[in-house]
Amino acid sequence: MVHQYTRNMMRRVKGFSDDQNDQGEESSNINLENVIKGTTLDVYFYLIRKKSAAGVREIQRSLNLSSPSVSSYHLEKLETLGIVRKNRFGNYEVTKKIDIGALKQFVMVGNFTLPRFFFYAIFVSILFLGYVILFLTFPFSTGEVFALIFGLFAVIVCWIETILSWRSKPF
Repeated sequence: MVHQYTRNMMRRVKGFSDDQNDQGEESSNINLENVIKGTTLDVYFYLIRKKSAAGVREIQRSLNLSSPSVSSYHLEKLETLGIVRKNRFGNYEVTKKIDIGALKQFVMVGNFTLPRFFFYAIFVSILFLGYVILFLTFPFSTGEVFALIFGLFAVIVCWIETILSWRSKPF
């Protein structure tokens, strides 16, 4: 049974309705960020990380919540939003992936979740490598030295950001 408080809170969120469709997906993500935060977001991240169904007690123990009713409350909140569902065994599983919080920095490619910076790093690395192979001539001119330094700096920054994003992933 969904707590009345949760239901009322979600109705107060601007634009939220039980039968939302995909036409307002961007605005619904903004509204979801108002509802899914704190412990509820931690519960969602746990389910994403687990990649399979989890029970109330398992979530309570894994997230060090004070009681199973706390995890049940947050799971019911996610279930009311249509993000998770309860299976026939009483465990909860993610039914809809949403881009909120730290998840905005990641892209799903098949079964893989990659940082957005990964694609920028690949692109800049290919451009730099192409420049070095195709256009670099000896002896180096001042412009070529500047292009090498600037290109190498861009490649290093992109890869550092990619690695930092990957290490801070919430799932």
